[in-house]
Amino acid sequence: MNAPSTHGFVLPIVLCAMLAAGILVGGALNLTLNATRTAGVHTTATRCRLSAQTALDREKLETQTAFVNYFNSSPSTLNILVWFDTFSEQSIGIGGFDNPMIQNTAINGCQVSVSVVSVDRSPIIAINQTADVTLRATASARSPANVPVTRVIEETVRYAMDRSRVFDYVYFINNHGWFMGGGVTANGDIRANGDLDLDGQSWINGYAYAAANDDLGWDGSINGIARYLSLNDYWNRKDTRWRPTSPTHQGGDAWAMGYDDKPQDIRKRLHGQQEPLSMPFLGDLQFYQQIAAHEGGTIRQQGRTLVDAYFDGPGPSGLTNGADRGCLVLDGTDKPIRINGPVVVAGDVIIKGKVTGQGTIYSGRNIHIIGNLTYVDPPSWPKPDPHPEQTAQKNAGKDMLGLAAKGNIVIGNYTDSSWMERVEKYITPPWVREYACDPSDASIGYPSVFGGDYAANDGGRQIHYVRNPRTGMYEPTATSARTYYQSSVGDRIIQQNAQSANITQIDAVLYNNHATMGRIGECKFNGAMVCRDEALIYIRSVQFNWDIRLGSYSRDAVNIPLYLPVSPAMPRVIAWQEVLPGGQP
Repeated sequence: MNAPSTHGFVLPIVLCAMLAAGILVGGALNLTLNATRTAGVHTTATRCRLSAQTALDREKLETQTAFVNYFNSSPSTLNILVWFDTFSEQSIGIGGFDNPMIQNTAINGCQVSVSVVSVDRSPIIAINQTADVTLRATASARSPANVPVTRVIEETVRYAMDRSRVFDYVYFINNHGWFMGGGVTANGDIRANGDLDLDGQSWINGYAYAAANDDLGWDGSINGIARYLSLNDYWNRKDTRWRPTSPTHQGGDAWAMGYDDKPQDIRKRLHGQQEPLSMPFLGDLQFYQQIAAHEGGTIRQQGRTLVDAYFDGPGPSGLTNGADRGCLVLDGTDKPIRINGPVVVAGDVIIKGKVTGQGTIYSGRNIHIIGNLTYVDPPSWPKPDPHPEQTAQKNAGKDMLGLAAKGNIVIGNYTDSSWMERVEKYITPPWVREYACDPSDASIGYPSVFGGDYAANDGGRQIHYVRNPRTGMYEPTATSARTYYQSSVGDRIIQQNAQSANITQIDAVLYNNHATMGRIGECKFNGAMVCRDEALIYIRSVQFNWDIRLGSYSRDAVNIPLYLPVSPAMPRVIAWQEVLPGGQP
C-alpha cells in the first residue's frame, strides 16, 4: 500500500501566502496614502488659518492707520468715532479715509477675503470712547491631493480713544526741544517731535527721544549728551515727588515705568530718529463741555460753586459783555481751590495758590499761572519702597490737576517789563518757526499758518482800566489791543494778583495747543508738560518730576478722573474664534 502525496498542497499555500502579503502591502500602502493625504489636508488647513490671521492683522493695522489719519485731520474729537459708523462688508470708515477690506487676495498660496461683520460703538458722551469691530477672514486652498480646505476666523477688535501717550513723558514738545543752561533735571522720559538739544550738564533720569519733523525741517537728531543718577544715588536724594524706581528696592520687584539706571551707557539712553508721536490738538471744546456736564465737573471754594461744568459769565471786570467775558480768576492762596472732574472755562483762566481734588480745567484761550500752584494732598513715592502696592493704592486718591489750554500757558507776571525782556527772544521768530494750526483756533486769532510771533496782536481786545479823576478809582472803561501771550483780563488785575516773588513750584499736568512760556525761579514742575513751543526762562535750576500716575501702563495708572486730551489708542483684540465656513462657531 502507497503513502499519501503532499505535492498538491504546495501551490495553494504559496498562493495564499502571496495573497496575504499582497493584502498587507496593499493595506500598508493604502494607510500610507491616506496618511499622506490627511497630512496634506492638515498642512493646508494650518496654512489657511495662518493666512487668514495674517489678513486680519493687516486689516487691523490698515484700519488703525486710516482712522489715525482721519483723527489728525479732524478739527474736533467730539464725534471722532462716527468714522466707524460708515461700514459695509467690504470697507469701513468715512470716504477719503476709509479702509477697504481684502477681497480674494493670494496670501501664502491661499485665496483670502476679509469682511466686516459688525460694529458696536460706545455712546459719544464718554471720554474713553470705543468701537468694537468684528472682522471675519476666510482663507481657502486645495491640498496636494486636490482636497478643498477652508478656514474662517473672526476677531473682535477694540478701537478706542484714550488718554494720549504724550502724557507718558514729563516733557513733550511737538517741535524742537532744548535742555540747556546747565540746571535742568528731568525725572522721567522726555520727547520731541523734532531735534533735541542737550548741553551735557543737564540730568535726565530716564530716556530721551527725538523724531523727524518734515514740516519744520528737523531730522530727529539728539545733539549733545546728558547725565543721569545711579539707582543708589537716586534713592539717596530722598525726594518723595520723584517717580518710583524699578526695582522698588534692593532685590525688589519691578515697577512698570519706574526709573531704571540701565543701560549705564548714556548714549544708549538717547534715541533719535524715532517716529513722531501725534499730539492731539484741542479742537472744539463742545466735546469737553458735554463731558463736563455728564460727569458733573465743578470748581468750588469755601463751599461756593465757582464753575458748574461750564463757565461763560462776566469776567473780573463785572461787565456783562466785556472783553474779559468768560475769563476766571482762581486764587487759592488762603482757601484751596477744589476741582472735581472736568470743567470748561470759555475764556482765560488766571490761577495760583493751593488746589485739591482731581480733575482738569479746559480753557478756551490762555491759562495764566501767576503764582505757586501746589497740591494740598500731593502723592509721594518713598525710595526705596518695600511696599509698592500700598503706595500705588494710597496715591490713587491724592490730588491731581490738569490744565489744558487752546491757546498758551503763560507763567509769571507778564506785565512786569523784566518778564518780556527775558522771554521775548524765545516767543518770536526766528526762534519760533511758522506752523499749521488747528482750524478751530481761528476763533482766538490763529491763522491757518501761524508765523510764530506770540508777541504780535491776535486781533482780540483786553480790558483796560482807566483812573477816574473824580473818585481816584481804576475802572474798566476801555479796551486795548491784545497779543497772543496776554490775557483778555486787564493788566491791572494781573498786577494785583501776581505773586511778587519768582514762582518756585507748579503741581499740575500742563497741556496746550501752542506755547508754554514764562519766567520762573528755581522751580519744580510736578506732573508733566506737553506743548508745541516751549519758552521757559529759569533762575539757576528747573526740575521736571513726572507723575507716574499718568503712565499708560504703570502700576499707578489708576482710573483717576482727569479727562485729559485723548488720541487713538492701539487696537486690542477682545474676542477670537474659529467659525465654520457658513459663519457658525
